Amino acid sequence: MKTQSFVITGMTCANCVHQVNKALDASDSVLEATVNLATEKAKVVMTDDSDFNEVIQAVRHAGYGAIVDDKANRDKIRLAKLKAEKQLFWSFVFSALLSLPMLIGMMAAIFQVHALMFFHNPLVQLILATPVQFIFGARFYKGAYMALKNKSANMDVLVALGTTVAYLSSLVFGLFLGHMSAVNFESSAVIITLVLLGKNLENRAKKNTSAAIYSLQKNRAQAVHLFQDNQEVEMPIDAIRVNQILHVRAGESVPLDIEIISGQASFDASSLTGEAVPVTKRTGDFIAEGAVNLDGLIKGRVIHTLDDSTISQMMEAIEEAQATKPKIQKVADQISSIFVPVVLVIALITFILTLLLTKDISIALLHTTSVLVISCPCALGLATPTAIMVATGLGAKHGILIKDANALEDAKRVETVIFDKTGTITTGKFKLANWSGSDADFNKLASIESYSNHPLAQSLITDQLLAVTDFKEIAGRGLTAQIDGQVYFAGNADLMQDQGITVETTGNTSIFFGTKNQLLGVATFSSEVKPDAAATIAKLHKLGIQTMMLTGDNAESAAVINEQVKVGSVIAHATPAKKAQVVTDTKQAMMVGDGINDSVALSSALVGVAMGSGSDIAMQSGDVVVVSEHALEKITSLIKLSKKTVSKIHQNYFWAFIYNVIGIPLAAFGLLNPIFAGLAMSLSSVSVIVSSLLLGREKI
Repeated sequence: MKTQSFVITGMTCANCVHQVNKALDASDSVLEATVNLATEKAKVVMTDDSDFNEVIQAVRHAGYGAIVDDKANRDKIRLAKLKAEKQLFWSFVFSALLSLPMLIGMMAAIFQVHALMFFHNPLVQLILATPVQFIFGARFYKGAYMALKNKSANMDVLVALGTTVAYLSSLVFGLFLGHMSAVNFESSAVIITLVLLGKNLENRAKKNTSAAIYSLQKNRAQAVHLFQDNQEVEMPIDAIRVNQILHVRAGESVPLDIEIISGQASFDASSLTGEAVPVTKRTGDFIAEGAVNLDGLIKGRVIHTLDDSTISQMMEAIEEAQATKPKIQKVADQISSIFVPVVLVIALITFILTLLLTKDISIALLHTTSVLVISCPCALGLATPTAIMVATGLGAKHGILIKDANALEDAKRVETVIFDKTGTITTGKFKLANWSGSDADFNKLASIESYSNHPLAQSLITDQLLAVTDFKEIAGRGLTAQIDGQVYFAGNADLMQDQGITVETTGNTSIFFGTKNQLLGVATFSSEVKPDAAATIAKLHKLGIQTMMLTGDNAESAAVINEQVKVGSVIAHATPAKKAQVVTDTKQAMMVGDGINDSVALSSALVGVAMGSGSDIAMQSGDVVVVSEHALEKITSLIKLSKKTVSKIHQNYFWAFIYNVIGIPLAAFGLLNPIFAGLAMSLSSVSVIVSSLLLGREKI
């Protein structure tokens, strides 16, 4: 099977999403489809032998448009969106220009301003209202037709039906039959104008919810300083390949992910990690695309091309999360599927009861129009996806890449956080804690270890290296070599025992150094605990969350580390399979690991959080990837973000429902003019989006 994203055009409400989903699910080539109103995209899982045109045709049959969301179609998508935005904007402008005189005429009639009564003339209103109804409002008729054709109902059905009732009742009962009180052309025209205004405001607000992606795109360089043939050449960024050498000057953004091969500089990586404090990078260090060089000239080797770079990965993670439909939205989807039919029944009951009570069909139609117009499911469809879009953007600003929206929802329910040790609580690097022998013997040990690639060997530094001969590695034991004709051994306790030397082992990692039958010294190493580990674990305990550490090391080594970080419990000698089993057996567990060795455990957890190193971000598994110099402290930020996001979604649902809970009864009893009903309906969607945007200002 294969997965492809499509841009869907023409959707206006939650029921449109339901229709597109229904059409895709009915296609034989589609295995699974997720449609998002806020992003206007569909993520489609297809059979291997399927064609993209089959999906496009299925969407078109439902009355909407579909464009394959890939590089080849980027310009097409951009132009299609720009065209739709312009059409919507000018439709509103012309509708407003035609509706304004009718509003002036209505006010003139109320306040008896005879000089402006011309605009209240029914024939003048008919001339002004007709193009608004059937030209600029044609989109609602088209949408309603396609919805009804597919045996469904959406916002377009409500708007088209409500405005048509107002228009035709004004025409038939007002102009033809002479009941001037039934003339309400301004209602149909102003309602369409207000709905178009609301859609324009909604589009602008939705752009702000995608601000995270736009801000990442803005950080991208267009050209680079390529170093080749001993000279610097200006090249377009998309022409650069892996392993080519680039220059980055002070004040410039790093154009691609690089490994520094010469030079040193401070970098501002706040756009990627949210950390304002600059970090110093030297030869051998990785620096991600988008970081700003503050004070030096560096030369770097390209690690990732544009398509695989950190920013590309971040954008992909954000879009992936925004395309995911979280569990909390299922209730809203179920309500949306029956919402419009229920409203139509309420409108019919309103018409019948009002007509029986008032004996006035114009009043009955007016009340019915108000009910139809105020009852829009748009806000309901936007409540969850807009909050998810803002939350994923907020997370990205703090170096938290949320790949699955369900993880954002589930993180608030976490009861236990399980940490891998090496590479998560510790840096994975070692430092020399103690040497028990002489300086001369230490120099010999360092000289021999300089030939080894073992992580411990890199922790031994000496100013002068001695000449070494006959260097050999002894599998599972250590190594041996000669210096000045003397044979030396460096390794673990088993290697010493092979030489007839008995040594004591501790929880610390050690290299024993000696000759045949004689121990010359012991180099003791300690793992570097990440500086934010102890504070993060303490914060989790304050939040009432239990902690656990898993490690493949022995219990003594784990105990040494736990003395510094103080997790609740420790499990040593844990294989990858055992780690996964522990995670599975732990209720409501979040697993935090390095993302490579812990992939099974990460996928087994309620929420899997991978520590992204930057250079290997594309390889990370897990629902969330944290890219930061202080990654562990982002765990509590993730939990806070989850709580705030779910709270915001509930708040959005409140706003989405409150308009209808209050508005429909008011409209049914004639206490809400159709024009105000249209205004309330348009503002309901905007209020939900604005509510979501406020989430972006929260501190996590």
